[in-house]
Amino acid sequence: MGKINYIEGTGIPPRSFDQEFLTHKKCSEWWYCTGYLEDGKGSLFGFQFTLAKISLFGLRPHLLICSVTDFRDNKHYNTQTPILFHKGVSATSDLLSVDGKASMSFSPDNLSSKGKMQLEMSGPSFSLEASLDASKPPVWHCDNGVLQMGIQGDKEKTYYYSFTNIKAAASLALNGETFSDLHGKAWFDRQGGTYTITDPRTCWEWLSLRFFDNTEAMIFAFPQDNYYDGTFIAQDGARERLNNYKLEAIDVITYEGKKFSNGWKLEMKSKKYSIEPKASGMFNVFFFELLADIKDESSQAVGYCFVELLPGVRNKLNNLDALKKKKG
Repeated sequence: MGKINYIEGTGIPPRSFDQEFLTHKKCSEWWYCTGYLEDGKGSLFGFQFTLAKISLFGLRPHLLICSVTDFRDNKHYNTQTPILFHKGVSATSDLLSVDGKASMSFSPDNLSSKGKMQLEMSGPSFSLEASLDASKPPVWHCDNGVLQMGIQGDKEKTYYYSFTNIKAAASLALNGETFSDLHGKAWFDRQGGTYTITDPRTCWEWLSLRFFDNTEAMIFAFPQDNYYDGTFIAQDGARERLNNYKLEAIDVITYEGKKFSNGWKLEMKSKKYSIEPKASGMFNVFFFELLADIKDESSQAVGYCFVELLPGVRNKLNNLDALKKKKG
């Protein structure tokens, strides 16, 4: 049996981190965790956990997405589970779970009420258990926690915060192999709002830059609207709004009949970077996702970048069209 704790309002303007962590009845929203893991012997893996609630035509179904990528052979493994009427879903102040498929629990540390996390998820070919410890407190993004979703209007906004620097220790079973001593970094997002999810103008290109020097940057770009926002997080956890960067796609690929950006040039805080995909990406119901290397002007790798792209940016599709095509 699941359990959902609700909070009134839409999260705009944001209240506390703990309050906006709870479920908002009128919003489309999600809890999202991505990370990379290494074994110290050259093997690299990526993972993603997403629990989303979609507000559409009076319905509010949930969607669970769990995935693992093995960069040794550039293969993706994922499960996508739509859930009607909240069946088996828990979303409380300390637990996100879908019965028998995935769970993410939260407990306090010296930085916040949710700085220690435990993630468990599985699919037909994988099983992951990860202990996640935040190295920095959560940060509000963009305009004090409010992101304009590409187009103007009071309705077209989301509340948004993240834990951007999380130490990860994990064990992974994948296709009969077991990796019991993996270490890496993770990032956790909490976001949602009343924006029009069926409007392609609210589709985004999201880049989560995790630099090896323990700084991070979040870039939320709406190229079709010429609207850009984001956040830079310093080594000490201090945040700075980041909306004067320059982001340019250097290539476009076609995947399952839809076009997506593939590689970027970024000018940010007086520095220039290239963002180069490590492997081909994968499409997860609504969005195309990949992991990329961040390289400086001397072509040295200085971090990893997780990328999430929605088809409405470059295609005459909205989010609902993408879901219908995926189901078909």
